[in-house]
Amino acid sequence: MASDQDTSERPIYPGLAAGPSRPASSPPGLPIRDSAPPRYDPLAELRQRADGDAPAPAPRPPRRPLMQRLAKTWPVWSVGILVLVSGVGVMSAISLFRIPNLPNCRAIFWPTAAATTRLQCAEAYAEQGTVEGYLEAIALLESLPSDHPLRGEIDLRIEDWSEKILALAETTFQAGDLAEAIAIAQRIPNHTAAAQLVSQQVSDWNQIWKDAEAIYQAAEADLKALAFQDAFAKAIQLLDVGNTHWETTKYDELTTKITAAREDLNKLGKAKELARQRTLKAMQEALAIAQGIDSQSPVYAEAQTVIRQFGRDLLDMAESALDRRDAAAAGQMLEAIPAALSMGAEIADMRTLIDATQLSWQGGISGLEGAIVRLQSIGADRPLYGKAQGQMRRWQEEVQGRSQLEWARQVALPGTIADLQAAIIEAQKVSRANPAWDDTEAQIGRWRGQIETTVDRPILSQAQQQAQVGDLAGAIATARQIGSGRALYDEAQRDIGQWRTRLQRAEDGPLLAQARQLAAQGRLAEAVAVASRIGSGRALHSEAQTNIQTWRGQLQGQQLLQQAYQAAQLGTVGALVDAVRLAQQVPESSPQRAEATQALTRWSWDILRLAETEAVTNPSRAIATAEAVPAQTEAYAQAQLRLREWRAALEPQGGMTMP
Repeated sequence: MASDQDTSERPIYPGLAAGPSRPASSPPGLPIRDSAPPRYDPLAELRQRADGDAPAPAPRPPRRPLMQRLAKTWPVWSVGILVLVSGVGVMSAISLFRIPNLPNCRAIFWPTAAATTRLQCAEAYAEQGTVEGYLEAIALLESLPSDHPLRGEIDLRIEDWSEKILALAETTFQAGDLAEAIAIAQRIPNHTAAAQLVSQQVSDWNQIWKDAEAIYQAAEADLKALAFQDAFAKAIQLLDVGNTHWETTKYDELTTKITAAREDLNKLGKAKELARQRTLKAMQEALAIAQGIDSQSPVYAEAQTVIRQFGRDLLDMAESALDRRDAAAAGQMLEAIPAALSMGAEIADMRTLIDATQLSWQGGISGLEGAIVRLQSIGADRPLYGKAQGQMRRWQEEVQGRSQLEWARQVALPGTIADLQAAIIEAQKVSRANPAWDDTEAQIGRWRGQIETTVDRPILSQAQQQAQVGDLAGAIATARQIGSGRALYDEAQRDIGQWRTRLQRAEDGPLLAQARQLAAQGRLAEAVAVASRIGSGRALHSEAQTNIQTWRGQLQGQQLLQQAYQAAQLGTVGALVDAVRLAQQVPESSPQRAEATQALTRWSWDILRLAETEAVTNPSRAIATAEAVPAQTEAYAQAQLRLREWRAALEPQGGMTMP
């Protein structure tokens, strides 16, 4: 019977009696064991049997009278059984010493397999460390009867493997596969203790996952709103959710998104800054930067909005270039607009506008009319229809204005004053708001200039004739009849300036000559007074002021030299020193400078001679007098020699000691 066979083969796994041990790490709430289950050791079993520790099978109770009779001969049967067991032990030892390989568990017919074989294969499956391996191991052992002698050890082993399955589910959950973790946990046999923890564990996993997803989604919402600081604050919360996948992989993923989004926003800011330059090159660079932002970036939507704005800006820039009469630049602006913006209709209309505007630049009414016809191709269903209609109205008004101007020119052709005045009246019928007004106004100005020249030329000619005969005052008075703003006004003013200069020179020349004559006689004060009568703005005023400055310098030199002479008359050291100081103030440009130099040289020698006279009787006073000789005079060097001599002569006297 299978049960008998299982019982006889029980000693093959003696380690089960000690019970399986739990792995080092296990899910919360599961019982903890000391160590991993021992591996099957055939040698240990052999040693145990050799020592006689293996228990002998118990005799069956008698069931028939024959058995009762046979029991009477138990000594004989005991010896026979002992011999039989010894033989089996020897054969087992020989077999164990050979250490056979594990059986081919996949090829075994399990309904007739021994319990030891099931245990051996279950252990082999469990050693794979996989969910399927543990489940196959459990399935092999669960098929054994509930009253099997090894049921206690088998149940412990099943509990241990169930706990390991739950641990693998926890590992799968921590790795980021919630569905797989739940699926693994739900495969744990219901009758195990680990199965009782599955419901709570799955609930905890779902809550952790739900909380982590909520944090992640809120951070992504902040990213879409470009609130990077709030998004990063939420990313920090992921570090405490209780799941390794969310705390590492998803946290890194989120922070990478935040960093990339911030970089993209900085790129977009740089693109906007470039676009503010409003040049073709800057706009092309700005578009390249904005178009480089990935579609998965939170900044992508903003980038697309900015790109569309850049396209509109290029369209405006093309129109501005056209206003500057730069059709080539306008075309380049249009070519720079990205095709993805779907602005083909606007671009086509703008090209039509460029062509029409170039026709209008040809000048004349024919060019304007050609431009109007060209713009008529832009229908009411076109995006630039309103702009085209506005431009057509302006050109039509300009055609009317230029037609009126041409009529006025025809009126002015005879060239008489009356014809010119009539032409002006006709030209003034052109509105100031008309695009042709600038040309009309310029033409009116030319006609007025012709009229004013015709009227004022005789007046200026008369003034010039008066000036030729010497009537400068009369010439000036006549020329002043030509008022400001008239065609000959500037010419008249130039003539008046020349005549006024000639007149002022004639009036002020005698005064300046008189002043110079007085200065030559040494009467400098009178010369300054006469020259000062030439007022500011007069033709000779600048020349008179130059002479006055020279004469005042000379006059100052005379006065200083006179004061120096007066001071020196006292003959004292102090008076001579004052005289030298005053003489030194005479300007270099003054004619009296040479005389002043001679005088101060003489006075400095006089001071030195006074010092030498004092040295005979009072050396100390002589030193004080010599020190007053001014520097940069001829006597200064000699005075310094005398000072050293006198000071040296005084030192022994000052250093003597009384006996």
